[in-house]
Amino acid sequence: MIPDRRRGFRVLVLSALLIFTFPPIARAEWQFTPFIGYTFKATSTFIDFDIDENRVATDQTRLNFGGAVRLIGESPFGAEIYYVHTPGFFDPKRQFNIVLPIVLESRTYAVMGNVVLATPRSWNRYGLRPSVSGGIGLMHASEEDQLHVIPYRVDLLGMNVGGGAVGYLSDHVGVRFDLRYFRNIKGVSQEDLGDFPVTSGEPVRLRYWTIGFGVVIKK
Repeated sequence: MIPDRRRGFRVLVLSALLIFTFPPIARAEWQFTPFIGYTFKATSTFIDFDIDENRVATDQTRLNFGGAVRLIGESPFGAEIYYVHTPGFFDPKRQFNIVLPIVLESRTYAVMGNVVLATPRSWNRYGLRPSVSGGIGLMHASEEDQLHVIPYRVDLLGMNVGGGAVGYLSDHVGVRFDLRYFRNIKGVSQEDLGDFPVTSGEPVRLRYWTIGFGVVIKK
């Protein structure tokens, strides 16, 4: 899906330009946050290899990791780049072949350019600072199977919205909690994906929630 990949990268470039050219934000503080968390409540139309009729692979809660770079100051407004990676997203709990699993590797990741709205720092300078944020960017899904029958690498235009809070333990180190929802914006038909039947004829749909806990380093 090259068109959606290019569109996603254009969105990220535009977000970065806005960060560096908007003076009130440019004078603000940088917050760098590596995090770890969980991906859950996922739904997808991608073909599923889990053999349990009452469960699909995306029903499972998965570990994720990622990071965020946020620029925000005294005012409520800021901007950020947000990345989350979920390995094993489409891995079934049980597969047809126990010795050689059908799914060798699968993953999803999302790279988003977000607008941030937080409480003014003067309201609670030394406590938690809640915020909400949302934006658009690139969502990626891929899977490699043992028989190389249905491998795919799909890039989608997606969006995210979420909220959380940052609290500082010292002048330069703090913690961050984040709850976020991701979904692709545009449904992609099977015909647009080429020869590999990655869905059962339905348009591609990918949605999931994430929760993350990270350490904030302020510059």
